[in-house]
Amino acid sequence: MAKARKTKKSKSRKTTKKAHAKKKTSKSKSRKTPAKAEARKSRAKSIPPEPVKAMRLTFSYDGDDVKLISQQRAEMMVPPSDPLKGYGKHKGFWAELKNERDKTLYRHVMHNPTRNDAEVFPETPGQSISREPAPKRKGVFVVVVPDIDKGEEVTLSRSSPEAEGPASGLLSLASKPATEIMRFKLKK
Repeated sequence: MAKARKTKKSKSRKTTKKAHAKKKTSKSKSRKTPAKAEARKSRAKSIPPEPVKAMRLTFSYDGDDVKLISQQRAEMMVPPSDPLKGYGKHKGFWAELKNERDKTLYRHVMHNPTRNDAEVFPETPGQSISREPAPKRKGVFVVVVPDIDKGEEVTLSRSSPEAEGPASGLLSLASKPATEIMRFKLKK
């Protein structure tokens, strides 16, 4: 009888192993549902991309005068490009990488590093913070663009304030569409 019991136990163990195997198979099939596959794809997209060849451009500015002071090749993350078309009348500040035919290959919109104004805190508590024109502004800023073979030139564009009229002064911080303020050839 002892042998019969062992046989029954081993059969029942085999049965449970088969049941577990079937369960695993059904689970693996359920993992391939579109929603779960989509979730895996979105997680994969959230993994940051590898560093790429980039050009780090350092500029200085003194008032409206902007100069390129350094150009360095580096392997680093490059911000994704903003739209390359349909921004002709947009306001703001951006850098563009262009090819030899003046076609925009990359465009990065950023906060205006050559700000026309400054935040002013009140002397007495309870008053609000205001913005005032900053005519004697100077500083340094960095722009990163992809370092690709077709990239020949970089341009900087910014909106300028209205000089006169009801929209002049602080009301005009970005009242006009951006225009090109600088263009230079990249060193190869």
